[in-house]
Amino acid sequence: MVRQMTDMPASSHQDYMFGLLKKVIDEIGPRPACSEAEKRLGRLLVEEWKPICDMIDVEPFTCSPTALDGSIPISAFLFLASVVLYWFLPPLALALAAASCGIVVLEVFRYKEFVDFLFPRKQGENVIGTIQPKGKPTQRVIVSGHLDSAYESNLFLYLKSASWPVIAVSVFGILVACAGSLAKTLAYLGVFSNDSALAGVGIAMIAFCPSAALFLFWTSWKPVPGAVDNLSGVSVVAGLGRCLGEARQSGEWFPERTQVVLLATSSEEPHLRGAMRYVGQHLKELRLMPTHCLVLEMIKDEKSLGVLKGESATGARHDPSLVKLAQEAAASHNWTIAAVQSQPPLGTDAAIFSLKGISATCLFSHDPDGFDPTYHTRYDTYEHVRPQALSVMLQLVMDMIRRIDES
Repeated sequence: MVRQMTDMPASSHQDYMFGLLKKVIDEIGPRPACSEAEKRLGRLLVEEWKPICDMIDVEPFTCSPTALDGSIPISAFLFLASVVLYWFLPPLALALAAASCGIVVLEVFRYKEFVDFLFPRKQGENVIGTIQPKGKPTQRVIVSGHLDSAYESNLFLYLKSASWPVIAVSVFGILVACAGSLAKTLAYLGVFSNDSALAGVGIAMIAFCPSAALFLFWTSWKPVPGAVDNLSGVSVVAGLGRCLGEARQSGEWFPERTQVVLLATSSEEPHLRGAMRYVGQHLKELRLMPTHCLVLEMIKDEKSLGVLKGESATGARHDPSLVKLAQEAAASHNWTIAAVQSQPPLGTDAAIFSLKGISATCLFSHDPDGFDPTYHTRYDTYEHVRPQALSVMLQLVMDMIRRIDES
């Protein structure tokens, strides 16, 4: 049960957070990575944070924001071409199948910049606001949300929950193509011969073609509104800043020794490029003082609180003490919070911190098991964000910061 919002300090900032979210949707709109719209949101946050933060930085960087979505149809085309060439030129079929598999494994599932060089580079901007504690800072808490919204996925829009089985079947088909093409190449070179078995593998590869062909139409290249993913997270980060700003003025609780960093990252949707650049630039600084990072993602329904234990796609294992802290903070309000492991190909900015040895986790409030029709579709609008969810998440984050500061 979620207790009455009037009992929670965060509730006084609920209208501000939801109003900010709605304002961005109405006045700025969709914000693809590295776009002018994304930068407009960053500039809006700078103005919001000026009265609150002791220091604000806007850090530009470059990346290839269309590489992820652009590489998926390329991988599908390479697979289909390998199926044709399997019957006529097995060594070339093997090369194409291996390239298709490399894109899927490295670019899509492991978040590497494997084929980014093939796509235009653009400039993104991370926005960082620093709030100093009352005394000398001895530790740091970063609270982060990402500025950009995704390009719409045709698969998620039209196939809905069937998208995930189609993805799984297609990936398996690429693996079959790699193994089959290798066997056919060895037979082509005279290493061995088993025509009936190789013919069966070829027929199996053909059977995977319909599902793989769907990925030729992976995206419409139309950006979605991005209210849930992830203006909701950005709004709570902004709400945290306002909450701390007012507390410093009113004499209410304010961190004694914990520096709080408000971080709005660019280019999360093209696989965490903004977080990669931020951590890369600040790694030495992050290691000089104990640092914890709370990444906020997809805050939709206060009845579905969750915290990530780890992320299978990137191999990140998040700090168990932060996961436990989130559970304890939630329990103090009689809230239920699920500790889960994200499954491939899903990942969050928290992974970049954890992989570099920085204490991190991701907090969210949506159903991680069911299919969300707003995910990367045109339906990701503010009507799907419950204002109470923003207040609950803000309270959870405030409680965690306070517990860290007092520990």
